Amino acid sequence: MQIGQFLGWGTAGLVTVAVAGNFSIPTNGQTDGTNNNIVAQVTTEQTTEQTQPRRLTITVKIAEPQDLKVSEGSQIKTGQIIASRDRATQRLQAQKRQLNLSLQKLQSYQPLPPTPPSLPPTIKALPPNSYFEQEAMVEKTKTAITSIESQIEVKEKEIEYLQEVENLDTIILDHETVKLNQLKSKLTSAIRDYQLAMGKLQTAKDSRAYQEYQASLATARRVEQMNTSRSSYERQLAEYQQQLAGREFQEAQLQGKLNEVENAIANLSVVKSPYDGTVRRIKWLGQSPDGSLTAEITLMVRNR
Repeated sequence: MQIGQFLGWGTAGLVTVAVAGNFSIPTNGQTDGTNNNIVAQVTTEQTTEQTQPRRLTITVKIAEPQDLKVSEGSQIKTGQIIASRDRATQRLQAQKRQLNLSLQKLQSYQPLPPTPPSLPPTIKALPPNSYFEQEAMVEKTKTAITSIESQIEVKEKEIEYLQEVENLDTIILDHETVKLNQLKSKLTSAIRDYQLAMGKLQTAKDSRAYQEYQASLATARRVEQMNTSRSSYERQLAEYQQQLAGREFQEAQLQGKLNEVENAIANLSVVKSPYDGTVRRIKWLGQSPDGSLTAEITLMVRNR
């Protein structure tokens, strides 16, 4: 059985294994010394009679001492984990859960589009303009005045004639004078009716002018209300579109961070023992400039 079959890693491209002698152990890829992923190098000693090495030396690069899962004197089985970055994995998994929650919360939020403005009530048109009744009354009173004035003129001439008649009974002259005074009173009343009719006509015209003015104000207010509603809707629509764009941007950012975390989790490697044996010695070789620790593990392999 090849040693490479028992060295397990989280992903390819992170662990390099080298074996002393004339054969090499299969590896899952190459890695440089700039990351803190676990790197293992294996050196074996074996005899020509045995296919299983007697002593196995594994060199691992880890981020912290807790990543080493064995100690001197430990009995280990084939496939047992020797080194893994549990704390880093837990931290990344926690970040992944938080990012997933944030992404789900963001995706569940859907801003509501604004409601298009409705048209304000239509203004009722004014009825047709007509002063027929008032003008007819004015003409009627004017005609009455003209008629009475003609009657007065005739009556005055008649009285003048009677005054020149000799031996005329005064009763006749007094009677005609009374009729003249009645006509003058009737003329005064007719003039008042004419003035009243003219006043009603002017009032009707003023009322119509006021109605038209109020209608123009209502039309102007309606146009202003429509413009205000349209401006408000356009502003709300712009805010809605901005919210959608911001949501898409945040979703893309969260998804990018989630991909980075998932890649980081996938890049964390795990070193497993290829044989049953006993950990004889663990030697710390030092710390790299990137902060990673290097340890050498000597495993005494059990004969099968």
